[in-house]
Amino acid sequence: MEKIKIKEADIQKSIREYLDLRGLLYIRNNTGAMISEYKGKKRFMRFGSTGSPDFLVWKDGKSYGIEIKGSAGEQSPEQRAWQLAFEKEGGIYILVKKLDDAQKYL
Repeated sequence: MEKIKIKEADIQKSIREYLDLRGLLYIRNNTGAMISEYKGKKRFMRFGSTGSPDFLVWKDGKSYGIEIKGSAGEQSPEQRAWQLAFEKEGGIYILVKKLDDAQKYL
């Protein structure tokens, strides 16, 4: 029997829809870099904090970080370090491979 591979983008969409449905306060936390051009000048821009989770969510006075991974995905060393720092500050970090993983907490 062939194992079904779930894409991160599909999980991300279901998480966003779930958060919207629940009316929870959240930020879709994009990280990365890009080159842009403005008035003829190119510039390199970084955004987000390296290793930070895909979503930051607040519920009942608690902060949650949701990192989404597809069926074959694993955390990077930077993501593991961010998780430890977030949890040290009292945050709840959730590694999600399907919507059910997040629903247990939210």
